[in-house]
Amino acid sequence: MKPPTNADYEDFAAYDPADKPRGIDTRRPPAWLARLLRGTPPAPFHTAVAVVAFTVGAMISTVISQWLVLPGIALALALLWFIAMLTNQRLWPMASFIFATAALVLLGLFLVQDKVLDDRGRTVGGVVVDTSQEGDRTSCRVRFDDGRVAEGPMGGCRGTGVGERIRLYVDPEGEVGASNTAPDVALWLTLAAAANVAFTASVTWSAAIGIRRERARWSWELSHTPLPHASPPPPPPPPGPR
Repeated sequence: MKPPTNADYEDFAAYDPADKPRGIDTRRPPAWLARLLRGTPPAPFHTAVAVVAFTVGAMISTVISQWLVLPGIALALALLWFIAMLTNQRLWPMASFIFATAALVLLGLFLVQDKVLDDRGRTVGGVVVDTSQEGDRTSCRVRFDDGRVAEGPMGGCRGTGVGERIRLYVDPEGEVGASNTAPDVALWLTLAAAANVAFTASVTWSAAIGIRRERARWSWELSHTPLPHASPPPPPPPPGPR
């Protein structure tokens, strides 16, 4: 385990319980978490944290089931609190976790779409009847060969103008939107696995920081605890009569 740094000690040397910051006070972890950090060997603690984080990441990315996305996001919020407590809201661990979570959510959307299209999707032709641009978001509407008019794929019709023909992959049951490209479930699974590795690494990194900070605090407190004052020995009794 990496030894404590000067910054770890400075966190506790400057600690003043009366100077409470706004919001959640993350300068010291709760007592139960502090006992866990002190009493658990680093390797088992890191392994347990990594297993929990990887499972939560798999839930968010819909790899396990699309019905576990919302519980996974709720658990991710709990992990964000965990990271804040362990690191005292250090920028890079929290930022990497948030970016990895956002990537898992986005990749989960594409994964669900391609799973459905791979299972029952079909290729259909149509004519672009409308395109629009709102900021960075491009959208279009398509009249399919059966006369049905529907929203085009996410990201628009890729340069196809109004009146031009286009071929899309669509779900006959309408559960997911149309796609410009053929479904590629393996691609999204690979990208989701990579994002989950980053997600898990950010939580495990925070666990290592938390153990180091808590043991630094423990060491600092022990070194600044005054030794008990020893009472002087009682005076000898006065000499008796001879």
